[in-house]
Amino acid sequence: MTQQEQFKTLYAYNWHTTRHLMDCASKLNDDAYHANPGYGHGSIHDLLFHLLRANRGWRVALETGRQQAGIQPNDYTTLQSIKAGVDSEQAAWDLYLETLDDEQITADITLINWRGDPWTMPLWRVLQHLILHGMQHHTELAQLLTAEGQSPGDIDLLFYRGQ
Repeated sequence: MTQQEQFKTLYAYNWHTTRHLMDCASKLNDDAYHANPGYGHGSIHDLLFHLLRANRGWRVALETGRQQAGIQPNDYTTLQSIKAGVDSEQAAWDLYLETLDDEQITADITLINWRGDPWTMPLWRVLQHLILHGMQHHTELAQLLTAEGQSPGDIDLLFYRGQ
């Protein structure tokens, strides 16, 4: 398996898990969906928006070489709008990952952060960071959903049957 194939599989699993969690969240009433547990990034809605914002921000940075202004919460006020954003972002990531080969994945990239400072690192570290970032917040979402009676069940990679 090439590194490109491996990352395409990990990203497909990441999107699948996000969608599964959104499906669980769609069964909640509005109060439960927007309830702030008092820690982390806030409500289930806030966490889903954070995942979308991070994935979009990093993809745009990788495509342009520069961090851009992030998407705004006011543009994603409902679960439906977040679902649409996730659909769009997955399509964009699929196209981006398709352009990469193993040499590019292992090569260093330089990104300019929002302060204008350059960051140089291997591309694979950024790609892996987003998978692990997603995993962290997927587990937080699973805990919040379970507390509301909507456990997502097993969301481990081993149970993913996609690619």
